Amino acid sequence: MTFYKGICYLAIMNNLPLLQVSSIDFKKAIPVVNRTKRFIIFIPHLPGGGEPMVYPEESEFSGEWIKKKNDYGVVFFNGKDSAWQAAKGNGKEAIIINDVTEEQSGQLYNKLLKLTVNKDDLNLDKIKSLLDFASQDLGIVDFYNKQKFSIHRDMKVVKPNNAFYMEVTKKDVHKALYVPDAFSFNGPVLQKFPKGAVLVSKGKFSWGVDTNVFLRSYRALIGGRERVLGTVDDEFALNGRIKRVIS
Repeated sequence: MTFYKGICYLAIMNNLPLLQVSSIDFKKAIPVVNRTKRFIIFIPHLPGGGEPMVYPEESEFSGEWIKKKNDYGVVFFNGKDSAWQAAKGNGKEAIIINDVTEEQSGQLYNKLLKLTVNKDDLNLDKIKSLLDFASQDLGIVDFYNKQKFSIHRDMKVVKPNNAFYMEVTKKDVHKALYVPDAFSFNGPVLQKFPKGAVLVSKGKFSWGVDTNVFLRSYRALIGGRERVLGTVDDEFALNGRIKRVIS
């Protein structure tokens, strides 16, 4: 039974309609700023650059390069976007563990210390172990890659005793719309949202955000002041709900 359920799930995930930005009227969006709290895995120079950044067998794109041909680094799965992603092992990138509480950040930090107890650098296996700990022990599955320079530019450390626990502080105003229907979206990667999600836009760039993550991590901007978001109905019933935007 589990096997067949898995097949049905994959069939659904692989056949989600592709949402086009041209279908969306962002004039109806609400203004928000990002205040997500994250745990950062700063990836060092990995021996040989890491592993080939290729989609694994379980992906519909199995064997294809995730980014550019002959890129090496760390391949991982973002459970919120249902997307395979990768970060280069050239010392210039990091993996973000997204939407992390203070308690979870402490547990991640302790795990990191155990993995590097002899002041050894993280290697590919240790990075995978830390991601496995986050997903299997803490239930966090929202991972993605980011350039190190943008982390230092756009984020600050929440508490000085854990330099890897950071919060987004940039003032950029985004536009956000709720998409209630299942969809896929070509954002930073091909994202898949079988239960709908919030589409966030910043100028020419747009991406999907899991609805619950969005409500916890973004702030509404009203008259220059930030406000904690309420429910989907509170925030989007009058201003942002999109119905059947996918043709």
